[in-house]
Amino acid sequence: MKHTLSFIAAALLAATSLSAQTRDSHGIISQQPEGQLYAYTRSGGATYATIYFRGDERQEGIATQIVFSADGTKAYIMNILSHAATATWVEGNVEGDKIEVPLGQMVYWFDSGNYGMQLARVKVNGGIEQYTVQTSGSVTFKIQGEQLVLEDTSGDPANNIFDGLGLVYTGDASNEWSYYLDYTTVFTRKDVSPVVPPADLETEQYSMEYENSGHLVNVGMQGGNVYVQGVSQTRLPESWMQGKIQGRSIVFPVTYAGFFSSYLLFFNGANGEYRQGDDGYYDWFYNWTDGATTYDYDPSDGSFSTTQTIFASNSDTGVGQGEAYHSPRFRRYQEYAATPSDPNVSYYQDMGRFTILMLNVPLQDTEGRFMDPSKVSYQLYVDDDEPYTLYTDEYTRLPEDIDEVPYLFTDENREAFSRSYIYEKAYAIYLFQKGFDRIGVQTIYRGGGEEHRSRINYYAITPDRVADISEAASPEVNYDLAGRRVSASHKGLTISRKADGTVVKSLKR
Repeated sequence: MKHTLSFIAAALLAATSLSAQTRDSHGIISQQPEGQLYAYTRSGGATYATIYFRGDERQEGIATQIVFSADGTKAYIMNILSHAATATWVEGNVEGDKIEVPLGQMVYWFDSGNYGMQLARVKVNGGIEQYTVQTSGSVTFKIQGEQLVLEDTSGDPANNIFDGLGLVYTGDASNEWSYYLDYTTVFTRKDVSPVVPPADLETEQYSMEYENSGHLVNVGMQGGNVYVQGVSQTRLPESWMQGKIQGRSIVFPVTYAGFFSSYLLFFNGANGEYRQGDDGYYDWFYNWTDGATTYDYDPSDGSFSTTQTIFASNSDTGVGQGEAYHSPRFRRYQEYAATPSDPNVSYYQDMGRFTILMLNVPLQDTEGRFMDPSKVSYQLYVDDDEPYTLYTDEYTRLPEDIDEVPYLFTDENREAFSRSYIYEKAYAIYLFQKGFDRIGVQTIYRGGGEEHRSRINYYAITPDRVADISEAASPEVNYDLAGRRVSASHKGLTISRKADGTVVKSLKR
């Protein structure tokens, strides 16, 4: 019985000790053990597959954390397998210049299936079903200065031959390999620490605005330094970014944000340009220098902005994987009762079984002031000028029929495909009814204790905005919000039409 494993640990683990080392009823260490915590980058090879076997994964860009006990006899390694972010720890015994990690330790438990995953030595010889498993004994990491080197492992991806540290199932699927395996692993200590602002720092609420979107952050200024908390909403919202005022500029160097899932996250910046590449696809192109970001600063109102792109990513030496915010602007925030700016439909495409509707819902009022996204919503209108209702028999994850969608609402489910797609921040929505001549959108803002609405902005549905379903057999193609073809690696909201005619929407930051 093979199990498809797909999980992402999204918890922020504090940089200080939380509690003594404890194991749950399944023998799993899920809380950070006591001791000195260090961050490590990784290198080496890995395998990872859920449907078919592939042996060409790498560990570079992924990180881990290791706690050494105060008496120097124990080492606890978090997410010991590079591509399996279990957010759990395994225990090792420090003996001289080596760390012995016993096999058989549990790292994850699936309550729904009454089975788990444990650490094992896995040897693969030529194919996905040709392997042996060892759950007794131990593996050894040799301590070489700032590095920990996994001994006696190897990999030959060309021939699917591997000998490494892996995860196997327990319970009904006992000793079945999960397809997670690491080999020739090297952990290298990274000397990083997150920004800790002064204890007496006074902060104000600011808006961080970017690409017709944005959110609220906390900003404090003291002693010529600027501290910003909340740049990354979804990853490390409690982390701080620190910069220095230099005349009418603020310079933010590369800053360590903290550990997220299996990554060391950094705030940094680069010059960015969205343009058509030599291959004909549109995408963002970046010119990385030293990772610093320079903002124009207006001391009269405390605002600052840049034309650069800032990142919350897994690299401090170049553009990595993570979130990108283009040309952000920071302004002091005060809530007003105001009329929102007019929204519009930016993309409409009939895909046969459903229609994709993309929206542009600005977060500025008619005077250009920022509106709190949590108090913004939108309504759709069709030919009869009546609000369009989203019914639960079509949008199966809705608890009730709705004719107004909060700006921050989403019913996207990453675990299983459903045709109930409404994307957060008004990125897009799927429609399952057709035959309209036009469709409109209206923004509603309930700020300052009042409700105000924008005008309804209509979009004419013409024959050229209906897909030619006969093209479904063509190779996969990808589009951005404006309907331009983009590469598969495009960062942002992307519509991908597969060769079999199915359509998948993804959001890469």
